[in-house]
Amino acid sequence: MRKTILILALISIISSCSKEAFNNEVVINGFDKNYKETNSPLTSFIDSIKVIPLKNESNIVLTNPQKIICYKNKFYILDNNRVLCYGPNGNFICLVGERGHGHGEYINIATFVISGNSIKLLDSFKNHIITFTLEGKFISEAKAPEGVLSNVQDAIFENDAVLFMANYIYKDKNDVYTRWNTSTGEVSVVDKVSVKTNETKEFVGKHSFCNYNGNIRYILPFSDVIKSTDNLSIRFPTTRKVLTVSELQNISDFSIKTYAEHLDDFVGFNDIFETSNYILLTFSNLEYTVVDKINNKCFRSSYTFDEKSKSFPLLNILTSTQDTLIGIIDMEHYSSLKNRIHSNGINASDHNNSEYAIILYLAK
Repeated sequence: MRKTILILALISIISSCSKEAFNNEVVINGFDKNYKETNSPLTSFIDSIKVIPLKNESNIVLTNPQKIICYKNKFYILDNNRVLCYGPNGNFICLVGERGHGHGEYINIATFVISGNSIKLLDSFKNHIITFTLEGKFISEAKAPEGVLSNVQDAIFENDAVLFMANYIYKDKNDVYTRWNTSTGEVSVVDKVSVKTNETKEFVGKHSFCNYNGNIRYILPFSDVIKSTDNLSIRFPTTRKVLTVSELQNISDFSIKTYAEHLDDFVGFNDIFETSNYILLTFSNLEYTVVDKINNKCFRSSYTFDEKSKSFPLLNILTSTQDTLIGIIDMEHYSSLKNRIHSNGINASDHNNSEYAIILYLAK
């Protein structure tokens, strides 16, 4: 009798655990079936598009935009080891900080974050966090715990004190996501990968996490699961082979070339962005997977720059807000898209004296 009760209790516990795991995962259907090899119209999930040319200032020219934060109706852009601020109409406002070895100066901006009324530069060389006003005036500089910023690639504040950080994979240092409590100094690992690199620093993706309403979703290489800080994962059923942990552990020279060696397998995603109704996932900015959050379905397409296509493409998406995907385009490519501006009903400002333009894709 006691054995029977024990067995029933174990079954109940296992059943509860299985149910909990199931409830913590959302299955997204359609990955294998819904694929279009050519650019398809964005109208299925984009409502409107606006182009904002960024006006050049004397001695201030964008050369390699890497990150954009849209905050309080301004655009803050990380470009070639500088953070620049532009107004809503593309007018240059200010530079944030100066390069140098002195107090309040930076050497290498790995990334930057905004919190409240301040902007913080994460200097991976000095291992310091340098704080400025939103207008670019110096406030303070503080040292991070030993080595915390040495491999940081991107970051975002989870709350007033805690930074969620994406890190480069370097040799066997594979803690790709960590938390740093800037008040207490405590550092903890959020997630790690099984791969290693051969003396090179490699990222999971240029924009491997996104924040929507306080929930951070993040991706891992070759994974069919998107994880999140609220512990609700999304998974993509696929007939393609998903690499096992042991197979990933055998990869000791991980780089962008590794993906090319596994194109017949499920390679996963490089970047992730989220709006109210959609999640956008990219692979090398060539293929996009659009997830319908309401119906738990997805489709894939190659939203790339194609001069023959009549559709306006998704171009170099760098971030997302509540309902907008934000990309950037150089004027050489922008000029070649002139014929699609009016035919697609795009709101575009004059682009004289500009090298780049911000593109706002308002999602449905």
